[in-house]
Amino acid sequence: MRQAEHVVVVGGGLGGLAAAIRCAVAGRPTTLIEARPNVGGKLNIVRDQGFVWDIGPSLLTMPWVLDDLLRVAGSSLAAELDVVALPSACRYMWADGTRFDAMASLPALIQSIAAINPRDVGNFMRFMQYSQQLWDLSANQFLYTPMTGWQSLLDWRVLRDGWRLDGLRTMDVAVRSFFESPQLQQVMNRFATYNGSSPYRTPATFNLIAWAEFGFGAFYPRGGLYRIAEVLQATAARVGVDIRTATTVTGIHHQHGRVCGVTTSTGETIATQRVISNVDPQVTLAKLLDGGAGRAQRLARRELSTSGFVVLWGLRERYAQIDHHTICFSPDYRAEFADTDAGRLHATPTIYLNHTVDYDANHAPAGSQNVFALVNVPATRGSQIDWPNVAAGYADQMARQLETRFGLAGFRQNIVVQHILTPHDLAQRYNAPGGSIYGLASNSALSAFMRPPQRDPQIAGLYYCGGGTHPGGGIPLALLSGKHAAQLVE
Repeated sequence: MRQAEHVVVVGGGLGGLAAAIRCAVAGRPTTLIEARPNVGGKLNIVRDQGFVWDIGPSLLTMPWVLDDLLRVAGSSLAAELDVVALPSACRYMWADGTRFDAMASLPALIQSIAAINPRDVGNFMRFMQYSQQLWDLSANQFLYTPMTGWQSLLDWRVLRDGWRLDGLRTMDVAVRSFFESPQLQQVMNRFATYNGSSPYRTPATFNLIAWAEFGFGAFYPRGGLYRIAEVLQATAARVGVDIRTATTVTGIHHQHGRVCGVTTSTGETIATQRVISNVDPQVTLAKLLDGGAGRAQRLARRELSTSGFVVLWGLRERYAQIDHHTICFSPDYRAEFADTDAGRLHATPTIYLNHTVDYDANHAPAGSQNVFALVNVPATRGSQIDWPNVAAGYADQMARQLETRFGLAGFRQNIVVQHILTPHDLAQRYNAPGGSIYGLASNSALSAFMRPPQRDPQIAGLYYCGGGTHPGGGIPLALLSGKHAAQLVE
């Protein structure tokens, strides 16, 4: 009987972990190599002075994707994690005191909408029908199926249903055709940021994201989001994956158009004809693959998604106004995205806040609060922002904005711990081009087809997974990318 071929997975983000688990379960000897001391990729954790912050994703959606992976490995989501269905996906706040809670209960959600604009209750119901239709038309083809590049445009389902995917108008134009309230328009436009794009440029197709959150709900695993990475690492080890952390892959080698091995920072050469790279495709081509620099340069000419400016605050007091997930909106959303598109910082940015002490009291000292804050900012490529000189001031500007415009009195005086992550930090930590969070931007009608395909078009035996490839960034999509890569290996 022929021995199964060895698979090497480069990078231990969620996509890499998912791919490694599935390859090992399929009977292939599998080695996962991660440069950092711990796995998880952009899903990671920081601890300091009794405070604990998840950095990266802070919301679990589509939990069945994680459950499917764990079941393949002989377990289940229920057996591994205590997952809480959040009563509200997010609280939205404006400087004039308006507040909207995106409640999971439909009667409570209707009440929240009616408090903003009673006429938009029916508009919301129609929008959900529209959003669900977009989901139903695209999920199987675009999320649950590997993307092979432009050839996927020729799939008969794409040709049949493409005109119904609303790809010729922008998300904002579609949203404004449903809602009267400027506040609710802003809420629905915000979903463009889930793939690092602008609602004023990204196709209306991405309104399907609203259905993923409102229709399926939002969840939190007790212990924090990083528990997902810990569970997947333990699962990978249990099914036989050879996990090597603090080890860097220095080269992916090929002969006669086929992968033949990888070398590592320890000086080891691992012979293999199957490599799955969980490193962004542009970085894989530029830094790891023999002869890949030319293709990397072509990718480098394409528009990147937004990056993020992250501030981790440890506060000596708790603010009840801040829900588990809270958005403090900019007064001029269009101007904010215009600044971001132009490579500038916006003066009064939309600030996303997350804290976890309502579900994990040990994530902060008694009476204190762990606050993760994120502002969408330009990727470093195409931007002249001098982050070393402006980062501290921008963090203080955000804190002052929360204090003076959103009623968080004494916020700056209550900061006892502060950590800042700029786009430069994200680029260095996660091999993310320009510090982009979601790889390439999704600001065109063909974005879904133009992401780097999961099977390398030139080197047999080389595959990609993670947020830089299909189907995109975020926990469920990264896990699906790992599933696709493992399927392509088979």
